[in-house]
Amino acid sequence: MSTPLALRAWVDESGSDHARDPGTYILAAAVVSTIEEDAVRTVMSSLRMSQRKVHWRDEGTRRRQAIIEAIADTCIEHIVVVRQRIPAERRTERARRKCLERLITELEARGIHELVLESRGPSDDRRDIDMLNALRSQHRTSPATTLHHRVGAGEPMLWVPDCICGAISSLRTGDETYAAALGEALTIVDV
Repeated sequence: MSTPLALRAWVDESGSDHARDPGTYILAAAVVSTIEEDAVRTVMSSLRMSQRKVHWRDEGTRRRQAIIEAIADTCIEHIVVVRQRIPAERRTERARRKCLERLITELEARGIHELVLESRGPSDDRRDIDMLNALRSQHRTSPATTLHHRVGAGEPMLWVPDCICGAISSLRTGDETYAAALGEALTIVDV
């Protein structure tokens, strides 16, 4: 009897273009089997030039194309949750909670219960964990779901969802090139 593949979701967030897509919050998950993670880390590390990490907003058009093509060649499923904040919703933290709640639901539906998010610092990380605990207490999420944080500069797996957020921001502002390169590996959910 074969053992099912363990899948993990690597998660990062971004705002969209403030001028052309105001109030938009994007949360992306790169879902990959744990046995493929080292191969993806190698790919992402090979894309780093002199910077500490591959970061979409710091890259030019040609580099972005090379990065997205390298990501598209991996065995990653990308699940992206997008929230266009309503005018009364000024706080980014509320948009994050709404996106994270929906992302957890999407991941659990696919049998994925481990999330690793890029750390935003101790107090912000605590808010994410408190939200997950609140969902658990309301029986709105599986007790098996776990959430961890890692520093982005030290974890190439977190560079993937950063780039996916950038590709979605480009898509939302009229450039579908990067998102199109991901094909059927990309799922976008609006909340």
